[in-house]
Amino acid sequence: MAAKVTKALTTGMKVLGGGNVSAYTLEHLSNSRKHPAGSFETIIIPYIELGRDGSNAVSFGDDMATVSRKHAAIERKGDNVVIKNLSTSNPTLVNGRPVKNEYFLNNGDEIQLSLEGPRMRFNLSASGTAKMGVTRRMNLVMQQAVRPYRAAVAGLAAMIILITGVGGFLTYTQITHLTAKNDELVVKTDSILKASDVAKNELLATIDNMKKTNNDALEKLSKNNASLTGKLNNLSAQNLQLRADVTVLATTPKNSNEELAEAYDNLKNHVYYLEVVEFQLQYPDGSVEDVAMGWTGTGFMLKDGRFVTARHCVQGWRFGTEENDIILNSLEQAGVKFNVKFRCTSPSQQLTFMYKDFKVNDSQDEKVNLADYDMDGFIKLAALDRYDWAYVSTSNTDGLMFDDELSKSLKAGSKVFALGFTEGFGGSDNSSSVSPMLGEATVGQSGLTKDGNISVTSKGWGAGNSGGPVLTKAKDGFKVVGIVSWGPHIKGDIGFLVPVAEVK
Repeated sequence: MAAKVTKALTTGMKVLGGGNVSAYTLEHLSNSRKHPAGSFETIIIPYIELGRDGSNAVSFGDDMATVSRKHAAIERKGDNVVIKNLSTSNPTLVNGRPVKNEYFLNNGDEIQLSLEGPRMRFNLSASGTAKMGVTRRMNLVMQQAVRPYRAAVAGLAAMIILITGVGGFLTYTQITHLTAKNDELVVKTDSILKASDVAKNELLATIDNMKKTNNDALEKLSKNNASLTGKLNNLSAQNLQLRADVTVLATTPKNSNEELAEAYDNLKNHVYYLEVVEFQLQYPDGSVEDVAMGWTGTGFMLKDGRFVTARHCVQGWRFGTEENDIILNSLEQAGVKFNVKFRCTSPSQQLTFMYKDFKVNDSQDEKVNLADYDMDGFIKLAALDRYDWAYVSTSNTDGLMFDDELSKSLKAGSKVFALGFTEGFGGSDNSSSVSPMLGEATVGQSGLTKDGNISVTSKGWGAGNSGGPVLTKAKDGFKVVGIVSWGPHIKGDIGFLVPVAEVK
């Protein structure tokens, strides 16, 4: 603690003295009582702690129940900045993955305190504290270098008072001398003020002359403005005539939205409302246990006979660290069979599949020992990335067209469209009343992200669309390019899609 106090106070004194200290910001992506979404913290001291405790440099209120009192710490080590998990009950995640001991942060990394907790974006400051105003530097020092170590600062203040008391007697003679000097300054100041009265009168005369000159200029401008107004009125009339001429000459071809509206009735027949209707555990001794749980999502049929959805719609326990997820995950690793039945309903037909029917790629799952959770055994954790897909091969060849190559080379700004059952709306166990919702998004960057996904912004769908098809307009019609994967997990209308080319 002493070393941290010394570093914090030393840094604070350097900042107050005008020295340049490296800084970084934490932009709040989640909305909370203490930190609205879009707000940010500028951090200047080398070590801070985050959590619900009021002494933390970045403190959250009790509305963030899954945040521990001392949840995580961020520390500058030379040119690097690392984050450490301090909580023994809740994880700290960077870019969706738990931090085991410490993690070296990169510019733009996303930090999350627990799976359901607040999210922040880490950004390094290029200019540091050198260009900050005095008031802002002082506020940052008081909040980050002084407040977390009030006890230490109080001790330092006591020492200063003691030293000041001993030096008080010696200072008395200096005060007497300075008082005499002050009297001399008063006399000189009176003399200067008298001289300034003369200068003030001369300045007022100059201002009067400037006012007259400005009034003359304003009068000329007013006359010119009247002339310009007449010319603008003539131009406006000409502009209206030009618009009328353009309207007569222009033709209006159909855009992608209009063509999609016409194609919707056919496309929707290949989109299915996916729901769990039966969940049983079959233990190695042959006994069977019913599990009272279920969920919904979206699936779709491709023209080559593959029924496709997101992997987390089929095998959700591999993606979470909640208690139920860990228990199911560990049971599966211990050899317990999962008899899960899925009912999939489209406007034209109804299909049923079992969990064992689906093909997934779990080769990249992370093996995690359960000792940290006071449990025996291990689990395998999957990441929401390009492997978030699952499919069943069928004999059905009446499905959606798709384009593997286009799914890997979409251009930023191009439009894509999703069909699915946001929050379950439009879903039913009756084919005659099933109707998927239509959403739109914009491709966020050309090509794929570093994790192999398609990024989208202005996302027009949410939870329930997971596993649904995402299409774009091609020369020969609408084709599937991706699967909704991260839709409901990112705030701010940002989402990620799995390229259809990854479904192998």
